[in-house]
Amino acid sequence: MYISPFRIISGILACIFFTLFGYGWYITRTVPSMFPVGTTFSVLEGESLQSISLRLEHDGYIHSALWFRVWVSSIGRDRHVHLGGYIFNEPRTLGYIVKKVIAGTPDVPLVSLTIPEGSTSHEVALLAQQELATLSVESFEEAVAAKKANGKLFPSTYFLLPSTKEKRIIQIMMETFDTKYLEAYASSTPPSPLTSKDDVISLAAILEGEANTKEDMHIVAGILLKRLQIGMPLQVDVAPETYKMKGLPPQPINNPGMMSLSAVFDPKKTDYLFYLTGKDGTMHYAKTFTEHKANIIKYLR
Repeated sequence: MYISPFRIISGILACIFFTLFGYGWYITRTVPSMFPVGTTFSVLEGESLQSISLRLEHDGYIHSALWFRVWVSSIGRDRHVHLGGYIFNEPRTLGYIVKKVIAGTPDVPLVSLTIPEGSTSHEVALLAQQELATLSVESFEEAVAAKKANGKLFPSTYFLLPSTKEKRIIQIMMETFDTKYLEAYASSTPPSPLTSKDDVISLAAILEGEANTKEDMHIVAGILLKRLQIGMPLQVDVAPETYKMKGLPPQPINNPGMMSLSAVFDPKKTDYLFYLTGKDGTMHYAKTFTEHKANIIKYLR
């Protein structure tokens, strides 16, 4: 029996259409069998639409991450995901989830936590507890010590669920530090005599306490690197142990930001070997100890 090519092509197209229609109906009109009822799905700061969609699929909220992104893009809401926690008390279809996450309001608003540059790990713990009352300062500090996170709690503003625990906050901050550091300095070599990222962090932490402006940080970085090179103790007030020992402190004294890290990688070379901050907050530099003593009398007494 002769069947025309037109009928064959029409049949194939019809099969494709009904297959796609059926698949689309399944994806959009049914819910996953393992839908996590009663759980909270969190959308975090800086998270991409792709990341959100993949987590929704992985956690069992939707059948397809791709279809979620297609739906969101089709309504022009790619950049309108609201940060926060979303609670689903019963299984919901893809369309409902798109509407709730894109156009709705979070069931659990995120808490804003701001960490200033140069904050010590203890200060970070106190700030976190102020915003998240269930946190324990002691547990936070124990977790910092266990993860060797001193110096790597990146100063920034974080948006967290009220239920976020100490270890998770530390993990987020450390991951942020690693990302920022790699973006800026992955191809950079620490200036001599520094040999590692930990050395860079330790010196940057000192700069946070010793200098107030970007320019002063670069100058002081040059001075402190020179002291390390000639075997002179750092003798910085923010780390008293450096008056009795040579080299960097055994661990960072605080958590530095990008400005101080940048100063370490780009120190300004000068003839200075001494500096102080006067009563007016201005930095004063000296080439010799005699000049330094004169600055002490002039600017501190």
